Amino acid sequence: MRILLMFFILLLPMQAWAIINAEGLGVSVDKEGMNGKAGLSVNGSSGNTDKINGEGSGRLAWKHGEHTEILAVSYAYGKSRGQRDTNKSFVHLRHRYALDKAWDVEAFAQAQQNEFARLKLRTLFGGGLRWGQQDDDWRTYLGLGSFYESETLSSTAANAAPPRTRLWRGNAYGTLYYALNDRVGFQNTLYFQPAWKDAVDYRLLENAAMTVKLTETLDLRLSLEIEKDSRPPTGVKSTDTSYKTGLEYRF
Repeated sequence: MRILLMFFILLLPMQAWAIINAEGLGVSVDKEGMNGKAGLSVNGSSGNTDKINGEGSGRLAWKHGEHTEILAVSYAYGKSRGQRDTNKSFVHLRHRYALDKAWDVEAFAQAQQNEFARLKLRTLFGGGLRWGQQDDDWRTYLGLGSFYESETLSSTAANAAPPRTRLWRGNAYGTLYYALNDRVGFQNTLYFQPAWKDAVDYRLLENAAMTVKLTETLDLRLSLEIEKDSRPPTGVKSTDTSYKTGLEYRF
C-alpha cells in the first residue's frame, strides 16, 4: 500500500510557473540549531550540439525554540549555440513560529528575476498558517495564506515602457514526503496562487523530487518541475517544464 501511495505522490497532476518551492527536500527544521545544503548541477555538450547549462542553489535553516528561519537562494545560467537562453535567480526568506506541534504561523519575503520570461523583478511579502503531521516515514504539510506582489517586466520593441503590476494573491500549498528507507526519499509539492481580484489569473507549481543518500553529507537529487502562469507576459509561453539531476552537500 505504501509503495502505491509513493507512486501517487510522484504522479500528482503536474501543472505550474515562477513560484518558489519553499518546502525543500533535505533541510531539517525539526531539530535545534542550524543546518543546510548546497546543490550544483552542470550539463553541456560540444561539437554538433554546442550547449551548456548550470545551476547553483542553497538552503539554510535555523531552529531556535518555537522560531525557525529559512533562507533559500538559486541561480541558473545557460547558453545554446553561443546564445544565452537561461538566466534566472531568486532569494526567499521565511520565518515560522510554532503555535503547537501541528500548527505554525509563517511570514516570508521573496525576490526573483527570469530574463527569458520577461521578468525583470518580482518582489513579494506575505504570510499565513501551516499545518503538519508526520510519523517515522511520512510527512504531510498544508499551508494557506496571502501575499502582496510587485512585478516589473522587461520592455519590448512594441512597448518601451516596462509594464508593472501590483496585486494581492492567495497562497495555498500541500507537501507530501515519504522515506522509502534510510537512503532514499520522495517528495511532491503543489502550489496554487490566484489573484484575489481575479481568480482566473493564477499560478501553479508542481515539483516532484527524489534524493538518494550517497554518503553522510552528499546526496544525489533528481527532480521534475512544471510551472504554469494562466496569464503570462506577451511572447512568453504559459507552461515551463524542467528536469534536473545534481549533487547536494548537506551540513
